[in-house]
Amino acid sequence: MPSTRTASLIAVLGAIASSGVASAVDIEMLTIGNPGNAADTTGRGAVSYEFRAGTFEVTNAEYVEFLNAVAADDPNGLYQPVMTTSLRGGILRFGVPGSFSYLVKANFSDKPASGFEWAAAARFCNWLHNGQPTGAQIPTTTEDGAYDMSLPLDQLVRKPGATWFIPSIDEWHKAAHYDPVNPGADAMGSPDYWLYPTTSDTPPTQAFGDTPSNGVVLNPGPNVANYQRGVNWNGTDCGGNDPCGNVSTVGSCASTSPWGLFDMGGNIYEFTEEPGLPISGDPPLPTRRARGGDFSNELVLLRSNLEPAINMQAGAANFGMRVFALPLPCAADFNGDGFVGSGDFSILLGSWGLAGAADLDEDGIVGSADLAILLGSWGPCS
Repeated sequence: MPSTRTASLIAVLGAIASSGVASAVDIEMLTIGNPGNAADTTGRGAVSYEFRAGTFEVTNAEYVEFLNAVAADDPNGLYQPVMTTSLRGGILRFGVPGSFSYLVKANFSDKPASGFEWAAAARFCNWLHNGQPTGAQIPTTTEDGAYDMSLPLDQLVRKPGATWFIPSIDEWHKAAHYDPVNPGADAMGSPDYWLYPTTSDTPPTQAFGDTPSNGVVLNPGPNVANYQRGVNWNGTDCGGNDPCGNVSTVGSCASTSPWGLFDMGGNIYEFTEEPGLPISGDPPLPTRRARGGDFSNELVLLRSNLEPAINMQAGAANFGMRVFALPLPCAADFNGDGFVGSGDFSILLGSWGLAGAADLDEDGIVGSADLAILLGSWGPCS
């Protein structure tokens, strides 16, 4: 007679085998350590705890999984038309309310998702916090978890115990600029901080890309970023000698922050939780600060001392997100829900044969050894 634990594993395996493995978003994360670090001369960057940050910006492929899981009806506007109409947008929607479905545009699966509002980014984090469920947009899927979406927009704050979240401005700043190891980091007189999020005080080289490259940067290097309209493909040349610029394949600049995070400078602006001054109006429009600059704007916006405030109710093709998270309580708890279970199992199978967070034995590929580790960890995290 099999044990209760074994029987539950057999049931899960059988259910997945009979129904097919649901697609799962497996976001590669890196740990940002050295808790208790000092801030730089801007007053930013001090964080008293360890946390994790996405190695890459959230991609269209990942955001489409989210939409197909919870936006068949989409009362909260997780999809915005600019995702389709913009030459930088990467998502198509089909169907009618109640049966919407979503696909990634050709060559856009590995480009950063954009066009959604700040609240949609918060709902994406709620979905990750809740274990990537499928269904209507309700408290157990998108409307609660890391953020209580029933609150007014200007009152949305991270809840205690949130496992996935939009970064605070200090978390983002530390992950992008802080370097406790390299003695060369001295941004504007700030020891242990770089001026640019490419591990450099020297301005990064402008990235270039064209239509044949489909947005892959053609001049990658240790200090390269996609800014000031150097990458052009998918028809973004506005005519004459004035190209409009476009997003590039995440990671293809090959430059990282001191912690190994790609594209923290350029490509798209990334949301933070930090409120900015309201935009005047009746009523005033709430804002949150964004960081890192984008594919269109000038080099100066990549610097560590600039943090524009953006309208929380506006989605644009140059704004997106990078998710942050608490440290994992146990290595096989990929979805961060405190329990190694079927959701983590699906994530592992969705990464089979690839590298990523599900590579528990760190041999460079997800395979049978990682599955054995996961099954041996089944149950609550201690």
